[in-house]
Amino acid sequence: MGKNPLAERMAEKKQTANDVAGVTAENTHGQRKELEPELKKITASKAELEKRFDLLSKLVASPESLTQDEEIYQQLVKLIRSDFLRLCANIGIPGESALYNDLLILLGDLRDLMEFPYLANKNILAVGGGFSAGKSRFINSILGKDQFLPEGNLPTTAIPTYLTTADKEEIRALNTFNRLQELNHDELQSISHVFNTGQNVKNIKISFCHILKQIEIRTPHFKWSNIALLDTPGYSKPSAENQAVQEGMDAGNTDEEKAREHLSLADHLLWVISVHDGTFQQSDIAFLHDKVKWERPIYILINRCDDKPLNQVKQVFERVEEDVQEAGFKLAGISAYSAAKAKVYCGDDPKTWFNEIDGKRKLTHWRKRFKAIFEKIIHSNAEAEEQLKVLNNSLKPVFMKDDLLKPEQRNALQTTMREMERKCKVQEEAKKQFINFNEKVENLVEKLLKQINVQDETASDVGIKGEFRAKTPDELLGKNKDDIFEGVVKSLMKAMGFCYIECDAFKDLIRIKYPELLSHYTEPDKYFAVGKKVSLKLYDIDMKNETITFTVTPK
Repeated sequence: MGKNPLAERMAEKKQTANDVAGVTAENTHGQRKELEPELKKITASKAELEKRFDLLSKLVASPESLTQDEEIYQQLVKLIRSDFLRLCANIGIPGESALYNDLLILLGDLRDLMEFPYLANKNILAVGGGFSAGKSRFINSILGKDQFLPEGNLPTTAIPTYLTTADKEEIRALNTFNRLQELNHDELQSISHVFNTGQNVKNIKISFCHILKQIEIRTPHFKWSNIALLDTPGYSKPSAENQAVQEGMDAGNTDEEKAREHLSLADHLLWVISVHDGTFQQSDIAFLHDKVKWERPIYILINRCDDKPLNQVKQVFERVEEDVQEAGFKLAGISAYSAAKAKVYCGDDPKTWFNEIDGKRKLTHWRKRFKAIFEKIIHSNAEAEEQLKVLNNSLKPVFMKDDLLKPEQRNALQTTMREMERKCKVQEEAKKQFINFNEKVENLVEKLLKQINVQDETASDVGIKGEFRAKTPDELLGKNKDDIFEGVVKSLMKAMGFCYIECDAFKDLIRIKYPELLSHYTEPDKYFAVGKKVSLKLYDIDMKNETITFTVTPK
């Protein structure tokens, strides 16, 4: 049977199609292999962007509802912004605007306290220094945990970071809406380092210093219960290659200004310098003197001492010690140290200094700060009232003598005296209202402090508490906080539970509860026997209850 030309052509076309398909498939497979690395990069970049977007969304979230402490705070704000101004409108108060401004500043400070109340009773120990001095590495070394805080040659500590002790690890960030957000360690690393460098995603660099106010890390790795360690940004500029990382991110918010602001919050300062600097540099001295205006003792830590032979380390140590003294700073301690090896080469051990600070209990003075403002007003009212009474009483004898005044003069004088009596009553009423107002504010402040677990100072915290109860309000006039008086123990009645002090400046005896003595002395009879002299420091005046509180010290 002969060949079918049509079937042959169809077969040729089919083979050609198969050949083309084979070549196309082969080419597509090859192209896919070539594109796979790029596709993986795109997929990874997409995942990284989504991760960053999720973190940003979390950090900028605004509060959903008021917490209990926020409700108390808002009551306090309303009381001061509304009721205080209303009270002031009823009577002329000297320096009213300044006093109101002081109250608003106090409210702002109280708001800051509410965000991280754990810090209120901590000694703030700041770790400062120039760029790349090794501050974060030093902190990691005393924690005994590598890379707990981000390290590197980039300006990563743009946000003040506090470390405190806790039974379990907790990381929280405070955003510009005053909302606290829980973070994990990976998110902390992202905030501090990855976002700033634009790692994995080209040309995407995000600074969080305008989004976040501060970060707190609570960790069992930090062993000091009365210390909050503050990691601050380097005040000096980074190297030229890293300068670009910061440009455009921190406009109007320079490293120097951020470092100054953070260091001004500190009770103690540890200053880190590099052994490679060889000296306590003039730029450091100028910054601390002129910008921070640091006047308290300073601890100097010469870092990276494992990079040099011991004899050179000792030479730098001696030179830095001289530099610090010549600059006029008082030394709290000085160490030649290696953060990489957690080793002291010579000088003091920074942990010993930490232990000394940790032994000091820190208390707040919120009630005293609020009360001091209202006392100015209350004392002003009381003094004005007293002056009007004295003047009115002085005019009475003149008014009673008929032969001294003409009828019109008597009428004018009587009108004046009645006006003074009216003003006297106004001052007395204003004084009562401000005393009651002060009590409302003090109760709210106390309630708020209790809610956020902050310990405010009492007389018993600073010494032995003694109390004087006045018989008339006049006995409180002319007395001021921190006034010092001399006293003598009049009687010690253990069975009754009281010790009584006599002081010439007061008509009645000052009373101390015997348990108060026992809380400070194991044998109080030795120090508070009859006839023993004591010093009385006026701690507080309670105008409403007409009492004065003292701290009593035996001589």
